[in-house]
Amino acid sequence: MMKVPTRPAIPLDNVVALSGALRRSELTSVEIVSASLARIRAQDEWLHAFTAIYEEEALAAADAADRMMRAGCWLGPLHGIPVAVKDLIDIAGKVTTGGSPLFAGRRAQRSARIVERLHAAGAIIVGKTHMVQFALGAWGTNEHMGTPRNPWDHKTHRTPGGSSSGSAVAVAAGLVPLSIGTDTGGSVRVPASFCGITGLKATAGRIDTAGVLPLSTTLDSIGVFARSAADAALLYAVLADDASVAAEEPAREKGGAFAGLRVGRLAETDLDGVAPDIRAAYEAALDVFHRGGAQLTVVEMPRSLDTFAQTASAIMLSEGAVDYGELTADPAAPVDSSVRPRLAAGMRVSAVQYVRAMRQRTAWKQEFATLLSRVDALVTPTTLSTAIPIDEVDHDQAPVRYTRLLNLLDMCGVSLPAGVDRQGLPIGIQIGALEGRDAQLIAIATRFQDSTDFHLRAPALRDAAND
Repeated sequence: MMKVPTRPAIPLDNVVALSGALRRSELTSVEIVSASLARIRAQDEWLHAFTAIYEEEALAAADAADRMMRAGCWLGPLHGIPVAVKDLIDIAGKVTTGGSPLFAGRRAQRSARIVERLHAAGAIIVGKTHMVQFALGAWGTNEHMGTPRNPWDHKTHRTPGGSSSGSAVAVAAGLVPLSIGTDTGGSVRVPASFCGITGLKATAGRIDTAGVLPLSTTLDSIGVFARSAADAALLYAVLADDASVAAEEPAREKGGAFAGLRVGRLAETDLDGVAPDIRAAYEAALDVFHRGGAQLTVVEMPRSLDTFAQTASAIMLSEGAVDYGELTADPAAPVDSSVRPRLAAGMRVSAVQYVRAMRQRTAWKQEFATLLSRVDALVTPTTLSTAIPIDEVDHDQAPVRYTRLLNLLDMCGVSLPAGVDRQGLPIGIQIGALEGRDAQLIAIATRFQDSTDFHLRAPALRDAAND
């Protein structure tokens, strides 16, 4: 095994800075990857973010990346940068568990398309991250393989958000600068909000899902985690079939960062149940847009958000049951108690109910294309509450009121840090845009973070020696 001394305090929270340091030969990939692996060794026994760590392979790849750069071959801004991937993404020769011990022996024959793109860009995959079993859950819990800890609370085990729980925790705790998750109803944006980082959900189909275990082939999309939207944009550009990240950015007009931007906000009736601290942060975020010159418009939902969620659930659960539903037939199978009844419910969705849900989805997509044609983005809270203690989780009340709508309507979305509540826990806001407007969404998110510093805040690392 390669042993490399690491420089103290190499920051792992700014890919733009790391990439620049690599190109200027101020750092090496081996040093950066070694720093990431050292932090994983020091923190992950407590955080439980990773299912597997590829230390030898990662260091060997980092050494190869350094040799390429010394030879004058640079593959792009992710060259030599460590990345983690959710454990439903295939890497040739590696196990893909999908969050379930039932798949502990499932070794991939070939790599997912997005893994091939990471390799082609020179990124270094350091390991795979924990997730909710079969990606079916937004709180982030996993009874059989363990639930990652939210790094913002060292005393109480709080929800990390899911289903991409480990990917969010790994970035929030500074174990890696970038990670990849999937999002079917909020599985990137919810953990990003709970963990205080940036979580981008691409439009479904914009990033190839070949080699990624499915939950719902209709609603699944790939997402990325980073400290900032600027860093997330670098990873998106590598993964997306259309990598023109800045092509759709609205023109900046005189008068502020958001001059000429049309921002939709929710009506009062659609904010019922939002925690007071989150409501205050939401209004403050809208004020950032307003002071920057954006035009704010109230977007009245044509029906309750719960109605949209019910239709999305019918599609997601029935499609999920195709791949995993038969596992519920064996009561002794290690299927989580929160997952088993939902798969069983999916098995009971009739063909008529499924077709009706799909037709309703098509009609609503057309309706919202008209409704949102007068705004460039729709801003909502990401969740109703901040991260709650694990023992208070109610799996019948998933934290997806505002996130699931975007999957149902094929929209793209991002959760951005927007402050902390009175307990010091992160608050997120969601920005959504119509299908295919991913580049415009990233540009808006980047402008918001240029105007705020919420994304620069990070949880304190746990000092195991003093616990």
